[in-house]
Amino acid sequence: MAFQIRVAQRASQDVREALAYIRRGSALAANNWFRELVQLQKSLEELPERYACIPETKQLSHEYRSVTHYSHRIIYRVDPENQIVYIVRVYHAARRPLIAEDIDPQIF
Repeated sequence: MAFQIRVAQRASQDVREALAYIRRGSALAANNWFRELVQLQKSLEELPERYACIPETKQLSHEYRSVTHYSHRIIYRVDPENQIVYIVRVYHAARRPLIAEDIDPQIF
């Protein structure tokens, strides 16, 4: 059975900010980036645990995983019991490592 995908408001905001930045250079590139992001997120419906845990997990309250999409990391948490994937951030890979404050504990 496929997992449900839920996207946090902060992750949606991250995507909007990334799209605005990419769009300044090329609307076509921004559209392609977004289309591929949606496909990648949808792929998490099947075998979401196939990607590695992020190194920052040790400092966070849950186990988080990531998959790279161009220069961004899609940060997510898997709830196998309820079969839900929570996408919590779409974080530029060049930024500092995540800390607990980067992930809102009241997301869902």
